Amino acid sequence: MYDRAVATRTFTIGEAAKRACVSPDTLRHYERVGVLPRAPRTQGGYRYYTETTVARVLFVRNAMRFGFSMKELAGFLHARDDGRPPCRSVRAAGERLLRNLDQQILELTAARAMMAETLSGWDAKLARTPNGVAAHLLNDLPTLPPRRALKGRAGRR
Repeated sequence: MYDRAVATRTFTIGEAAKRACVSPDTLRHYERVGVLPRAPRTQGGYRYYTETTVARVLFVRNAMRFGFSMKELAGFLHARDDGRPPCRSVRAAGERLLRNLDQQILELTAARAMMAETLSGWDAKLARTPNGVAAHLLNDLPTLPPRRALKGRAGRR
């Protein structure tokens, strides 16, 4: 049921942030990067927000958990707000996120196998090493490739 009082109710930045489970700085940041429209201001210059804004913040947080970057979301939301549905772009970006996740899973699986093999070697070395004598386990760490940056996730965290 539509409640006109809810639709017209406004909140201070602190109240809106609390309702959206974010900080006021996060709301300001979301405005700066374009995932939230600029908040209207009172005559005194204070921002005010509505339930619509709070819902959009919750939506943005969920989309970020899915893997979209702020920059991507800003583009999608600008297109949507301008009446240009970004559905195909969203789908393509989701496909890219899935491919990246699959690659990360492969890399993590390989890293796990290497770690298990290293631990097994350390167990054997410790079995041959008397108590109180250094086994120098860290010297036996395998040489690992440098970690790759996560593609499409710049500016996150």
